[in-house]
Amino acid sequence: MLFRKGEVNIFITDEAVGIYQSALKKDKAPISTVIDLEKQIVENGYIIDPEALYLKIKMLFKKNNIKPRSVNMTIHDQNLLIREFNIDKEDLQKKTIATYIREQEGRSIHFPFEEANITYYVKAEDAQTISAVVIISDENLLQDYHDVFDRLGLKYVSFNIAPRVLYRLYQNEFDKDLEQAMIVSLYGNMITINILEHGIPAFGMIEECEGHANQYYEVVENYIERVANYYHFNVKKGSTNISDIIVFNFNKQISESDIKNKIRPEIENLKLDVYQSQNRISEIENIDDFCTMSYASSLKKKGDHTHLFNFELERSKRITNYANYILVLSFTIFSAVALIYIPYITFNEDINVQQNINHVLQNQLDTLREETPIVPSTSVMERGYSNAYDYLISQVDEPSIYFSDLLDQISGSMQVELYSLDASTQQIMIVVSATSEAELYEYLIVIYEAYGITDGTDDLRWMASQPSRRFISNLMMEVTINYA
Repeated sequence: MLFRKGEVNIFITDEAVGIYQSALKKDKAPISTVIDLEKQIVENGYIIDPEALYLKIKMLFKKNNIKPRSVNMTIHDQNLLIREFNIDKEDLQKKTIATYIREQEGRSIHFPFEEANITYYVKAEDAQTISAVVIISDENLLQDYHDVFDRLGLKYVSFNIAPRVLYRLYQNEFDKDLEQAMIVSLYGNMITINILEHGIPAFGMIEECEGHANQYYEVVENYIERVANYYHFNVKKGSTNISDIIVFNFNKQISESDIKNKIRPEIENLKLDVYQSQNRISEIENIDDFCTMSYASSLKKKGDHTHLFNFELERSKRITNYANYILVLSFTIFSAVALIYIPYITFNEDINVQQNINHVLQNQLDTLREETPIVPSTSVMERGYSNAYDYLISQVDEPSIYFSDLLDQISGSMQVELYSLDASTQQIMIVVSATSEAELYEYLIVIYEAYGITDGTDDLRWMASQPSRRFISNLMMEVTINYA
């Protein structure tokens, strides 16, 4: 993307938005401003509430009379993956490096998001291999920010990466080209460490840090030394050391002097420098420390108006959006007809049909009432006889319940082969069989003890005398029982 006059440079974290715009005229001062963000607007670099973020940035533009047509956004380290790949040209064939990297997902690399946006820089190339530094970010995250910028009326959007931006700032102010530079960025509850070789990112890490100030300093010291040793012994196999360490402080809770006095003395054999701008008196005299990143993003080398790493987004054209809106509207109308109007017509027809059926049934009921003879009324005497009969019937014992009592005592191997009842003699005959005579005799004793009359008859005591028996065979017995 070419440099555009009046371009606004923006850096967004979970806590704040920082904006820097270079002076449009010689007699005008550059604009730098910061606005704090409440929680749940941006979280881990992702937009949670796009409407709130849009209103915050719009307020910043209006308050500072900023009317840009383009924006250059610096992507936070926490939303970047930095990897270096050595790719065989045979594996690459006619594919682009970005396509090749996407094919490695799940093999040599794992993306912490669904869809990746990839930009890369070829460091070296020979006949067999290509060495490339690959920067990866979340496609959806970039699209979400682009949507907000579109609503703000910004026609051109480009993206920068934080390590390159800070390195270019240091290089611009001190006119140094560092061979192996470690860029350490301190945020409120986060530390990011990046290693750049001649300005090209080679390694990046991020670590959350909670606790009081002394713990914060200890964590920073620990990670600086660990990353330096990892780079020296694992990446470079002992051949190269970190030449310079530059610390950028975006943490409002600590000062540059605290870093110099409490961290630098603990870092042995490493050259550590805390960034403090040398140009405060002139161009960026009143710039807020948080706007350092946005200011750095505005710097360009002479004759170089392109970003070394630039994420390209495929955006749908406005006419396509209008067509999509028309399709959505058409679908909504169709859905309303299909889901509301048509069921309404159908239900209305069903109601009319049911009303007609009800009328027909009512006519049939009226006809039946007219044809049904009137039931004659009964006299008081007739009702008395009927009630007396019902009472006497209810007092008559039902001998069938006696069979139920007898069957309840059947157990073991016993079986009922035959039974009969003679109401005239009030006798019940039952033929039972078993695998032993003892079970048959035991049955006689049990039923008499359970149902034999003692003091008087009741629901349980109905057997008038001891049951009589007659053996039909060795294991089959006829039992005769008299009931009261």
